[in-house]
Amino acid sequence: MSYQQQPPQQQKHQQQQQQLPPHSSDPEEELPRVLLALQTVYAPNVGGNNNNNTGGGNGSPFDRRDVADRYLTSFQRTAVAWIVCDRLLSTTSTSSNINEEDSTLSTQRQFFAAQTLHAKCLSDVYQLPPDSLPSLRDSLVNHFISHATDSVRAHIENRPANRPLVTRLAMTIAALAVQMSWHTCLNDISANVLHQHPELGPAVLELFRSIPEEADSHRLVVSREEELWSYRDMLRNSSRIVLGLCEHAVQSSSSSSTNNNNSSTTLSYDVATTEAVLSCLQSWIRIVDMDPQLLEKTVLVPWVFELLGDSTNGGFELAVDVVVELLRTYPSHRRGNEGLILCIIPKAMALGQDYDSVVGRGVVVSPFQKSIQEEDEDGMRGYCRIFTEMGESYSSLILSHEEMNQGALVELVLRCSAIPDPDIAGITLHFWYRFVMGLEELEPFEYRQIKIDSFSGQLTRLLSICTNLLKYPVGVEDLSADRLEDIEVNRSYFADTIDDCCRLLGGDAVLRNVGGALEEECHRVAALPQNRQPSDWHGIEAYLYAIQTIAMYVPSDEPQVIPFVMGLIPQLPTQVPLLRSTACRAVGKFAPWLGRHPSYLQPLLPYLAQGLSISKCAYSSAVAIREICENCQTMGDAALQLYDGIVAARDLQRGSAGSGEDFVIDLKNELEVLEGVCKAISTKLLNDSSISSDVINGYINHLAQPIMASMKVIASPEYSASPKQISAELSRLTVLVQHLRLPKQSSLSRSDFILSLMKESWPMLDSVSKKHPRDFTCGEKLCRLHKHAMRECGAASYAPMMEPLTDQIVKNFSLSLLSPYLYLASICVSEFGRNPAYSQLLFEMMANLSTSVFNSCRTADDLTAHPDVVEEFFYLAGRMTNYCPGPLVQSPLLNSLLQYAALGMKLDHRDANRGTLNFLEATVTYSLKLRTANARNAYEEASLAALEKAILAEGEPLVINLAQALLGDLPAYRLDHGSGSIAGVLFHLNMLCPQLLLQWIQPPLVSAPEHAKSAFLGSLQNQSSRRDEFNSNVRKFTSVCERSRKLQNTGDERRQ
Repeated sequence: MSYQQQPPQQQKHQQQQQQLPPHSSDPEEELPRVLLALQTVYAPNVGGNNNNNTGGGNGSPFDRRDVADRYLTSFQRTAVAWIVCDRLLSTTSTSSNINEEDSTLSTQRQFFAAQTLHAKCLSDVYQLPPDSLPSLRDSLVNHFISHATDSVRAHIENRPANRPLVTRLAMTIAALAVQMSWHTCLNDISANVLHQHPELGPAVLELFRSIPEEADSHRLVVSREEELWSYRDMLRNSSRIVLGLCEHAVQSSSSSSTNNNNSSTTLSYDVATTEAVLSCLQSWIRIVDMDPQLLEKTVLVPWVFELLGDSTNGGFELAVDVVVELLRTYPSHRRGNEGLILCIIPKAMALGQDYDSVVGRGVVVSPFQKSIQEEDEDGMRGYCRIFTEMGESYSSLILSHEEMNQGALVELVLRCSAIPDPDIAGITLHFWYRFVMGLEELEPFEYRQIKIDSFSGQLTRLLSICTNLLKYPVGVEDLSADRLEDIEVNRSYFADTIDDCCRLLGGDAVLRNVGGALEEECHRVAALPQNRQPSDWHGIEAYLYAIQTIAMYVPSDEPQVIPFVMGLIPQLPTQVPLLRSTACRAVGKFAPWLGRHPSYLQPLLPYLAQGLSISKCAYSSAVAIREICENCQTMGDAALQLYDGIVAARDLQRGSAGSGEDFVIDLKNELEVLEGVCKAISTKLLNDSSISSDVINGYINHLAQPIMASMKVIASPEYSASPKQISAELSRLTVLVQHLRLPKQSSLSRSDFILSLMKESWPMLDSVSKKHPRDFTCGEKLCRLHKHAMRECGAASYAPMMEPLTDQIVKNFSLSLLSPYLYLASICVSEFGRNPAYSQLLFEMMANLSTSVFNSCRTADDLTAHPDVVEEFFYLAGRMTNYCPGPLVQSPLLNSLLQYAALGMKLDHRDANRGTLNFLEATVTYSLKLRTANARNAYEEASLAALEKAILAEGEPLVINLAQALLGDLPAYRLDHGSGSIAGVLFHLNMLCPQLLLQWIQPPLVSAPEHAKSAFLGSLQNQSSRRDEFNSNVRKFTSVCERSRKLQNTGDERRQ
C-alpha cells in the first residue's frame, strides 16, 4: 500500500516529536497494533496532525494519523506482515447488526492486507522458506474464493460488492505464481476453483488476466531470470487453455432474442462476464506471444467484432481495446500472421462500409456511419481507433503492388480524419505520417510515383480536412490559457500533416488548393452584413495558418496566391489578436518572397509595428520583423526607424515613470526586433561598397549609443537599478555584439568595433555586476555577453581583454558563487587554452576559482545546495585537462581536484555527476595519451610522472565510488555513454594501471553476486576487449546487481 509522503524536513521533525513503536516478530503482538493503526488511519474526522484519535484512545501509540501511517508503511516491509495480513483477510464481520462504519473499516483493513501481500509477493518472497510457499498459495486461493463468493452474493442481495479486494487478491496470486514457478496454475485454478464454483467465472477470468500482467511487471523481483523466461514460455504454451475458458464463458453467458421486424436473432451477453472475457483476452494478446493460428480459429474474434456492431453494447470500449491490441500485435509485415489477417480484414471493414440490404430495403448504414449520424462520441472514437490502427499495422498491404482494394481502408481512415472533433480526428494523424513516410521510401521512383498518384485524390481531401480542423472554435477568446494551449498543440499536429501532404503533392499544388479555398472564404465573409464580418474570421485564419505552414515548399517567385495573401493581410480586422498573430507569422515565413517583391512591404510594416503593442500577437510581429530584416536587402533604414520608435517610447516612459521597470514591449520581442535591425544594417553596409567610413560609424553609433547611454545610467552609483533593468541592457548589448557585421572596407573592423565597445563598457559592466552580485540572471547575462564578445571578436583580437576578464571572473565568482562564471571560465580555456602563452594565466584563474569552491562548498550538504556549481566546476577542470593540462597536472591542485571529485561523485544530481565523471575521464585519458606516446619531451615526462603520482595517491577512493555506483549504492546517471561515464573512466584506468584497478575495485565488490562479479572482473583482466564490449559487460553487471539489491533490501526486515 502506498501512502502519501510528507516533505523530508517535516517528516524528520515529526519523527523527533514522536518515535514509532517497534515492530514485533510475534503476530499475536503485532496484529493488535496494526488494527489500532488502521483504525486511526481510516477513522473519519482525524487530520494528519490532529491529536484527537477516535480509534487510539488515551495512551495510544498512534495518537496522530501521520504516525499510524508511517507505522503501517514500515510494517509492510517486515517478515511478520505475511502472517498478520493473512489473518486480516480471514477476519470477517459475522454480526448481523454490524453498522455501516464498522463494515467500511473491515473492508479497508482487508484491502490493506491484500495490497501488502501483493507488494510482498512481487519482491519480498525470499523472507519466507521455500517450502512455505505452497501453503501461502493455498491460503490466498481460499481467500480469493471466499471474497469472490461474497461479491457474487452481494450482487444478489443488492449490496455493494468488494470487487477491488477480489482484483487485488487475483494480482497477489498471479505474482506468487511467478515466484514459485507454478507452471500448472491455469489447469489447477480451472479444476479447483472454476469447476467447483462455476458462479465465480468472472473472478477467475480476472485472475487469468492478472497472470501475464504480473509476470511482466517492472516491480517483479526474481532470483533467477531463467525461471522467469521459463514461466513466460509456459504462458505461451498454455494460451489454448485461456482461450478455451473465455470461449466457454461467452457461450455460457449468452442468451438469444428475436427481432419482430425482420425475424433475425441476436445474442446478448452478461455484461460482467463480457467485460471479464475482454479484459483477459486483451491482457494475453498484449503480453503473451500467442500463436496467431489459435486466434484465427477461435470463436472469440468473431464474437468481439459482433460486440463492435453497436456502440451501446456492454463492453464496447473493451472490445475496441482488444481489436486494437490484436491489430498492433499481429501486423501484416510479420510472417505467420496471414491467416489471422484474412480473418480480421472483412470483419473490420464491415464496421465502416455501408452495404445493400439483402431484402431490398436500400442501403444498410454501417456502425461507423451510424455513430457519425447520431454524433455518438464513444462510437466515433472507438471505430476511429480501430481503422487507424488497422491502417498502421497493415501498411505493408496498403503499399503493396498487388491490388487488394487498399484504397478502401485509406478511405475509412480519411473519414475518421473528417470527424469534426479535433481530439478524435487527431487519432489518425500518426497513420498519415507513417503513410507518407512509407510512400516516400518506395523504390523504384517510377513505382513510388504510381502509388502517390493513386492516392493523390485522398491526400488532396486530407489537405482540405486538416485545414478545416485548424479553425479555432467559436468563443476561443473566452477560453482559459490551458485550454487554448491544448488547441494550439492540436493545430500544430494538423499543420504537420499538411506539411506531409506537401512532400507528396508538391508545394504548388497544395498552395493552389489552400489559396483557392482562402479566396472563396474571403468572398463568403465579404458577402455577410458589415456588422458580422469582424466576428467571422476563423476560416480566414485557418487558411492563413495552413499557408504559412507550407512556406518552405513555395518558390520565392510564386505569382498568384502569395500576392493575394500579402495584399489581404493589411485589410484584415485589426481587433482580432489571434488572426493578427497568424497573419504576422505568415508575413515572416514568406520574407524570402517579400525580399523579391519589396513593393508589398510598404503596407505590411505598419501592420507589423502596430502588432508589437498587442500582447497576443507581439511576439509574432517581432519575429516577422526580424525575418523580413534578414531576407529583404532594402530594409536597413526602415528597420532602424522602426527601432528608433521603440527606443524613443522607452525613454519617454522611463522619464515619466522614473524607474523604467515597465517595458514598452516585452524584452524578448524587442530583442527580436533589434536582431533584425542589426542584420538589416549589416546587409546594407555589406552590399553598398560606396558607403563611407563616416556613414558606417554613424550607423554604429546610432545603434550603440542608446544602449551605452542606458548602461551609464544604471551603472552610476546613485542609480538603484533592478536586476531586470541590468539584464535587459546586457541582453541588448549582446545582440549588438552578435549580429552587427561591418564591411571590410570600413576603417573599423568588426573585431575592432567589438573590442572598442567592450573596453568602453568595461567599467560599467564592473559596476552593474556589483549591484546585484548574487542575482543569477544578471550573472548569466553578463557571462553570455563576454562569451559572444570573445567568440565574435576572435581569440587573437580579444587577447588584450583576457587578463582583466579572468580577474573579473575570479572576483565576481568569489562574491556570488554563481555557476555562469565557471562556464565563462571554461569558454576562456577553450578559446585560449591551446596557446601556451596563456597557460599560466588560465591556471591561475583555475586555482583561484578552486579556492573559492573549496572554501564555500566543503561538505556534502554544501555540494547538494550548489549542484550547478559542482557541474560547471568539474567541466572547467576537464577543459583545463583537455586544452592546457601542463600547469594543472604538475601542481598540487590536481590532487585536491581528485579528492574533491571523490566527494562530488556522491552527489545525487544528474548534471553534477556527469561533470565530475567528465573531469575524471579527461584526466585518465590524458595520462594514457602521455603513456602511449612514441616520444615525450621533458615537460611531458614531468606531467606523466605527476599524473601517475596523483592517481596512485587519490585513485583508490575514486575507484571505490565507481564500484559503489555500479552496485547501486551511489548515483550512476552516466553508466556507459557520452564524454564522462563510469564505464569510460574504468576502461581507461584499466588500460593505464590494470593491476592497481583490480586491487582497488575488488574489496568494494565483495557484496556483488559472485557469478556476475567474476564475469566483470574477467572483463577487466581481458586487456584486448573493445570499448563497446566493455560497456556491454558493465551494463550486464549493473543489471544483475540491481536485481540482487532489490532482493537484499529485505535483510533489515529479517532482523526485526
